Amino acid sequence: MAKKKKKSVAKESAGNRFTPLAAHTRRGTRLRGPLSALNMQVLHWDRDLLPEYLWVASLESSRAGAQWPELYNRFMDALDAVVIERSALLGLITDFGAVPEERRADFLRSHRDLVNEAFHEPFGRILAFYPDSPAYWLVQQDRLEAGASLDPNVELPLLRHLILKLMPGKDLIAGHIRAVPLNRLFKHNQIVIHDRIMVTKLLPKYPVYCTEDEKYRVQQFARMVTNIRYQQDARYTDRGWSKYFWRHNFDLVPCSPRDVAISMGRQVDESSAIAIYEALRSNSTLAIGYLRTLSARMRCDLYDSDRDEILFGLFSRMTRLYVLIAHDPNLWARDIAGIMLRCLTDTAITFVYLASRGSQEDFAAFRKYGEGKEKLLMLHLQDNYPLSESLEGRTPTEIGEDLGGGFSPELVDIDLANWTKKSARDLAREAGLEEFYRLVYDPTSSDVHGTWVSLKNSNLVRCAEPIHRFHRLPAYTEPPLYVNSIIAAQDLYKKCVETAQRVLDCPAMSTPLVEIPRRNG
Repeated sequence: MAKKKKKSVAKESAGNRFTPLAAHTRRGTRLRGPLSALNMQVLHWDRDLLPEYLWVASLESSRAGAQWPELYNRFMDALDAVVIERSALLGLITDFGAVPEERRADFLRSHRDLVNEAFHEPFGRILAFYPDSPAYWLVQQDRLEAGASLDPNVELPLLRHLILKLMPGKDLIAGHIRAVPLNRLFKHNQIVIHDRIMVTKLLPKYPVYCTEDEKYRVQQFARMVTNIRYQQDARYTDRGWSKYFWRHNFDLVPCSPRDVAISMGRQVDESSAIAIYEALRSNSTLAIGYLRTLSARMRCDLYDSDRDEILFGLFSRMTRLYVLIAHDPNLWARDIAGIMLRCLTDTAITFVYLASRGSQEDFAAFRKYGEGKEKLLMLHLQDNYPLSESLEGRTPTEIGEDLGGGFSPELVDIDLANWTKKSARDLAREAGLEEFYRLVYDPTSSDVHGTWVSLKNSNLVRCAEPIHRFHRLPAYTEPPLYVNSIIAAQDLYKKCVETAQRVLDCPAMSTPLVEIPRRNG
């Protein structure tokens, strides 16, 4: 039986999807995969590329079947005639900024009907909400003024539709929208492929005479080529349009956090603890309300949301830990309280330090550390326990998809130490929390650190607004986390609220917390 099991393990290991741990190189406390050494950067489809394809997607949505690529090419041919740059235009939003300003008015006069048919009708009224877009000059102002008044309740639902259509990135619909611009590179002789490559036989057949599998192959090739072009062409280096698009969207529509049920906990028996419990119950309601206030009123950077999401997640986690102990006297016992306090203290130290002293590199390291831990679990399952799953029932492949899919996991480094080289004591000292470190901090497992993965899955909810890129918001949720000792928990919570108000310009609490009586013993 043992031999058969060994063969089964070997057989499954032979088909490993990800680079085994044995093939990683250790550099100090970090394990690096082979591809990581190449310093490659993962291209974020939803953040960077999706906004670029909005016009192409609008054209596809406005035209039935195979008609839209012909109109797309006719419009791009007309633009090519007035562009000086040698680099071919693909129809990405940034490309329209390559048309010299002195030639734009003449182009609009010479191709008035074509501009209206190919650009203004499908996309002009949407783009009118983005005056700093590289393509805004194509919005026909006279037609805009002659039509109905711009109404975000009319135009923005169309934008949501385009975003949702593009969001999958690799399904047949979004894949086709991304594949059509490939023909511009062929037209301008800016791509040459060997005739032995399988896709060369499929390109003339695409899409009408291709099977579904063949369509996916062509689309995969198109994505690879256009993505490389996007990364290498200086035209797109600053990601200007994508940054402007997502950040501007915060001003166009409000967040729409997913509704979350809140459990108010159980009542305690009649005892001397009731007065404390009632005060804590009142305080926990204030804390949850304050979290909702932050979610509704604090501005988020929709393009580069790591800093906001990490701080929101830490504050949300700290709030939940405080609220849980406030609702359940069973957590006041010293043994359980010690575990809970470790969670809250660690979170509070991290929050206060990052909020008051954290650099951009600190926030990036915080997220990467959490992703590295996920990769380590993925490779342990793949390399050593191929017949097992994670505690959540995930396979290595599913964990890899959570890390970005494709070869994204290969680029994630595994840090065997921590997200920062500073000790917890150093962080506490710099954050002004050394007393809390000395009195309540007690080393436990990594589950209580509040890493990025914990925040993502437990303390943040998705904004249901597609125009906001489904970014994350702080929320009081019900994950299986731990909480803390009552007096220290409230002191730490108040310290974090004070820091949020002083450093992050968060609003004041509408009602002060009820002070908990200090008891000896």
